[in-house]
Amino acid sequence: MTHIKAHRPITNHRDMTGNIGPPLRNLQPFRSPTRTPRLLLRASGSRSGQVDGAWWPWTANLTAELHDLISVLTPRLGSTVRIGFGWNAVSLAQRRIDHDDGIRLHGPGAAQPDDVMHLVGAGGTHLALLVIPADTPPDQANSRMQWVSRTGTPHQGGTRSGTR
Repeated sequence: MTHIKAHRPITNHRDMTGNIGPPLRNLQPFRSPTRTPRLLLRASGSRSGQVDGAWWPWTANLTAELHDLISVLTPRLGSTVRIGFGWNAVSLAQRRIDHDDGIRLHGPGAAQPDDVMHLVGAGGTHLALLVIPADTPPDQANSRMQWVSRTGTPHQGGTRSGTR
């Protein structure tokens, strides 16, 4: 009978620095964004306004992009615990936020505009973001983002466009 000696695979020590054991829960802070969110925020401490910035998602599936958005907002907001928004059908059907990530999604609050997302941090911090529809032409989206970052008001001259 032939004896076969098993060889240990050659490893790279750099590859051995990952987590050992069962995967960790998907809690915040999340890893670096997989795709950089198109986000423009007003300066911290700027005079109050109706919104704190604007987010122009890449797709209509907003929940698929939330971890990336939350990753870049964490330094300003802290750990996100709740997000209120008038979710579209695509986002509701393809929800990719896990229950054990510590974030509760819910519909809009009373008098909350359909195109404004409210994010609440664990320490009571909060941000309101104008959500610009993904299919908005780039020049229009950029104009709206610039307007919001300067004024804190989501709509120029009283006009509105929906997020769905």
